[in-house]
Amino acid sequence: MVFSIIPCVYRIIKGPTIPDRVVALDAMTLVIVATLGVYSFIQESVFFMDVALVLSIIAFVGTVTISKYLDEGVVF
Repeated sequence: MVFSIIPCVYRIIKGPTIPDRVVALDAMTLVIVATLGVYSFIQESVFFMDVALVLSIIAFVGTVTISKYLDEGVVF
């Protein structure tokens, strides 16, 4: 899963447009959440699943907010 983050980081740094960077950041967050889920399963700890859930909620809200700002120019 670590190798899946490398193209995302590249696209975040070299992305030609802001939407490309937003999608890459969202994909990177998805890989991190999946990694936390696997790690939580291996460690048999619910704590990491809580962290994964909060991280995915924050990523979703951030993606929607940035998309709305890029589309309309305002957040509210």
